[in-house]
Amino acid sequence: MADQEPIETEEVKVKGGKPWLMLSLVMLIVPVVTLGITEFVVIPRLQASMGVEPSGDGSQSSSKGSHGDGHASEESGGHGKSPTLGGAVNSYTFEDQVANLSGTLGTRFIKLSFEVRGPSDEVAAMIRVNKAIVSDAVILTLSTMSIQALEIPGGRNRLRSSLIESINESIGDDLIDELYFTDFIIQ
Repeated sequence: MADQEPIETEEVKVKGGKPWLMLSLVMLIVPVVTLGITEFVVIPRLQASMGVEPSGDGSQSSSKGSHGDGHASEESGGHGKSPTLGGAVNSYTFEDQVANLSGTLGTRFIKLSFEVRGPSDEVAAMIRVNKAIVSDAVILTLSTMSIQALEIPGGRNRLRSSLIESINESIGDDLIDELYFTDFIIQ
């Protein structure tokens, strides 16, 4: 029996040292592998599916010409070719439009980002010129919506139609014929 005790002690020492070595290796290898897969597999696939061409300097380029101010940049003019529609479509992006919802006593709000498109080359220019008027129309339209109206089937499509109508009325012309939500949050 005395011979068996030292053997068990040696096995415990050997087993006790291996998990730390394996844990250390895993903690070093997993992040490197994850970074490699993300950089060389996931990001290129996402860029390809979104129609974004990767830039040569390793940084990611964006197909939208938007800055952090929530509106399309002057460089892109807020418009460009649509890969989904195939033709030249003038567009303008509204980002982070926030309004309180009707019937909630100011306790619930909606936050939207969306892109409007129209066949005319004047869409982006007209929205930029009338930016304050159009933003006011969007906020008023959003604030008339209730949670119940948005949750029923077809509620978001009614909001889409209302936004198109209010933007066109604020511009004074029927320049907008399509609206696509890119973010839709109700809190």
